[in-house]
Amino acid sequence: MRTLFFAAFAAAFCFFSCQEKPAKMTGLAGSLQDSTIIRIWPREVDSLKQLDPNIPVIDVRSEVEYRTSHVFRSMNCSAAAPDFSQRIQRLSKETPVILYDENSALSLKAAETMKQLGFKRIYEVAGGIYSWAREGKTLVSGSSGIDSSIILK
Repeated sequence: MRTLFFAAFAAAFCFFSCQEKPAKMTGLAGSLQDSTIIRIWPREVDSLKQLDPNIPVIDVRSEVEYRTSHVFRSMNCSAAAPDFSQRIQRLSKETPVILYDENSALSLKAAETMKQLGFKRIYEVAGGIYSWAREGKTLVSGSSGIDSSIILK
């Protein structure tokens, strides 16, 4: 009797675990329920950059944090700044953008703000710069070679 119960339980478990996930689960690194904001892993940034070498990579941390370490060729636009909405709207809303922060907390909020502003495709790096470093990807310090003040200020 016990064996029959465990066999039925195992069969039910296999059946439900093999079911296809709902179509709304679109994130590559997570299960966001939104096709505008897509979570990706740091290794997937390379694939996006191959498809579009000019895709903007935006660090939404403070300028001090950005100068300490950041992704090479990224721009800084602090999501905590009172003028974040005005600055970020200088980017085309039709062009995809990649966002990251320290650990995804701030970049997800920034992504929501950008979605409300009408941005069509926002990629958020899951785990932020910590995830980037854990995957052994290169970080740089100091100021960027990109003058984000012209683009985003």
